[in-house]
Order: sequence, then structure tokens, then C-alpha cells
Amino acid sequence: MLTRVKDGITEHSLLETGDSVLVALSGGPDSVALLHILSRLRRSMKLSLRAVYINHGLRPEAAAREERFCARLCKKLKVELDIVREDVPVLAGRARKSTEETARDLRYRLFDRLAGEHQCDRIALGHHADDNVETILFRIIRGTGKRGLGGIPIRRDKIIRPLLYVTKQEILAYLKKEKLRYCIDLSNCSFDYTRNYIRNELLPLIRKELNPAVDRALLNLAETSREEEQFLDKITAGKVKKILSETVGGKIELDLKRFRTYDIWLRRRVLRYCITKCLRDSAAPGKSLIDRLDKLVTSGGKALSLAGRLDARIVDDRLVIGRRGKISFRVRLSPGEDCHPGPLRMILRCRRMRFSGRIERKRRALKVLVDYKKLKTPLTVRNLQPGDRFRPLGSKGTKKAGDYLTDRKVAPVYRDEIPVVCDEAGIIWLVGYEIADRVKIDSSTSEVLKIESVRPGKKAYAAV
Repeated sequence: MLTRVKDGITEHSLLETGDSVLVALSGGPDSVALLHILSRLRRSMKLSLRAVYINHGLRPEAAAREERFCARLCKKLKVELDIVREDVPVLAGRARKSTEETARDLRYRLFDRLAGEHQCDRIALGHHADDNVETILFRIIRGTGKRGLGGIPIRRDKIIRPLLYVTKQEILAYLKKEKLRYCIDLSNCSFDYTRNYIRNELLPLIRKELNPAVDRALLNLAETSREEEQFLDKITAGKVKKILSETVGGKIELDLKRFRTYDIWLRRRVLRYCITKCLRDSAAPGKSLIDRLDKLVTSGGKALSLAGRLDARIVDDRLVIGRRGKISFRVRLSPGEDCHPGPLRMILRCRRMRFSGRIERKRRALKVLVDYKKLKTPLTVRNLQPGDRFRPLGSKGTKKAGDYLTDRKVAPVYRDEIPVVCDEAGIIWLVGYEIADRVKIDSSTSEVLKIESVRPGKKAYAAV
């Protein structure tokens, strides 16, 4: 089995020489075999190993025994061990989620946190082929698309599963051969959880009455589905590049003129990509939500509230998806220093300069010059507020900033992404649009303040 696991690591590029690996250790047979195998590969691959045991607060006596067992095993293998204790029932009550879901979410959060703290390149989990079979069958019963049929990925970001193509029987045979002890979680033998019912009742029944080779059939299905998904993902990625853009505030925009020409299967994939990007770590959206969103786009609707506190709106033949609620920020702007306006993906910079005598008027400027002596410092950058007023350059009187943007056909959905630069007297620049008339350069100007808006890694850009 050691050779098979090593070959799998090489074939799927799970580890590189010199990697630092955080191993999830429960004390059960799978994680014990995983840690032992990685410890045997440690010298040849120059690996640095660290393990973590998570006590979920569900089985106090058993967990205490597991903690002691994991500590003894890690000491024997000369592996550093972190023990983390959490009260999952309390966390589940607060989050209003099931114990299983809460425990799973907690584990992955802790893995990410510890991997960051210890600068680990990989997080190794002990899932094996039998786990994959159970997962695929569970998803089929519950209802899933092709992506779900792909089963458990052998690698995703930092997470790797070196045992994914090894069966439970092979793992137990390896432990017996190496004379390795392990803990048994009795909850795995109960029928209280859906997965345990599939493992202990449903799969044995299918093997006996319907198909003795059901495990291989499901794994073949997963392999075919993954290959097809990878091909379709490439097609989707190419289309997404052509029609998708992202605003400085993180909203997703789709060009609907092109989008509406796509077949339904491709529209669904593009919409799923957009929602997943907005939701980040949340679960992937279901088919019903995607179909509702597609109907909004193709039937002439205006807006739709989505799960995960997302809103979707049609604006000038674009679909705009973003999180509900306005962006709010207030930060200081000082000459010679970069200013990051809250969550916006932009930088504001300013510097004092002697005035060259040249005046250039430009609408929706990416950088502006204002008379430094007319400013009432200090300067701040903040989001637009209700009732904000200023006198746009060349205007005879003041105007509400919102009315100014309406005149320029800027949709309300974008306005929380437009920063304003202010001094003690009020707005001096509606970023990307117009400066206040009171700070304009004139014949008496001797010193100016240059302010510019820059997107990190890019040239200056408009705020929206």
C-alpha cells in the first residue's frame, strides 16, 4: 500500500519535496495509517509533519482516550501535535445548524487556521475509496448535478487526500502488517446519521441483492463525471472571460447580450460560477436557485433576492450580483501614503506639487489637481452619505451628489462603490467623476495637490 500511495502522490502532484504538511489525526484507522505512511516518506521527500486532533465536545470520555492515544503516537513518530477543544453542540445552537454540519465546518476552519499559523503547504486528510463511494451514493439519493457525481476531490487548494484510491480493507491490512494500534469511534456503528446508514445498511444490501461490484461502478461514474466536468469547466472559463467583470466593490457583472445567446446548460454553469464567487466559502447554489436567476435574465425581470444575502439586478442590459447592504468606510488621506478605502479594490494616492501653470479639463478623470491652499485639511476618504451636497466644477450652485450621479446615469447599485475625498469643509472630489468648484485651480494657484485613483496591479481606473 505504501507504494500505491506514493505513486498516487506523484501522479496527482499532491506533495513536493520539502513540503510542510498538517495531518488531520482522529486516532481512527484511516488517519493513523495516513500519518504513519507520511512519516515513512518524510526522509525521502524531506517533509515536515505536524498533526492536529480536534475534540468536538461530543464524546468526553472517548475523546480523552483519543487525545492520549494521539499524543503517544505522535511522540513515537516524532511529530508535533496540536490538540484543539471546542463545544460543537453549543456552536451548532448558535449557528442554528446540525451537529454534523457544524463539526465539519469547524474542522475545515481550524485546518486552515493552523496551516496558516504553522506555514504548512498542505493539509492531509484520511478519506479513502469507501468514503468516496458513500459520498457519491449519498449525493445521488439526495439529488446532485454532475459536479456532485465527481465525489471527493483528491486535491483542492491546500487539502490533499493521499488515501483516496485505497480501500478500507487495504488500510486495515496495512495497520495489521505494521502492528499499529488505533481507536474505534463507536458512533460510526450507529444508524443515527445518514452516512452511517448508507455505510452499514444500504451499501451491504445493494452489494448482496443488486450489484456486488457497486463500489467500482460508483467510482467509475465519479471518474467519468470528473473528466467531463473538467472539460466543461474549460469551456465555461473561456465564456466567463468574455462576459464577466468585477467592480471595485466586489459585485459581479454579466454582459447579458452575449449571455442570452448561450444554451441553457452553459447559462446555468456561468450563473453558478457567479454565485459561488460571491458566496465564497458557502455551499454551491442548487438548481432551483440557478433556474430562478436564469428566468430573471431571460424573461425581462428587474431584481431578485438570493440566498446568502445576495441581490441580483438587471442594470442597462447587465446582470449585477452583489451582497445585500451598503459598503461603509472612512479613512485618512495623507500626502505620500497609500489610502485603502475600506473593502474597495482600489488605492488613493496624493502628493503636493508646485503648479506648472497648465490646466487640463477632463470628465470622469482618474486623477485630479486641486489648489492646495484652498483645502481645509486633514483629508478623509469615505462612502457617499444621504444628503451629501457639493458644487460641481463650473456649476452656479450646490447639488446633491445623488442627483449629480442620476444626471450622469449612474445606477444606484454602484453608488456605494464611489468614494468621496473630503476636507473639513466637505466634498472636494467625487472620485472618478468631478471635483468641487471651490478647490479648482485658477490664475492665483501656486501649489496643487495631485490625487489619483489606482487599482492594485493596474493603471489608474474609473471608480465604477
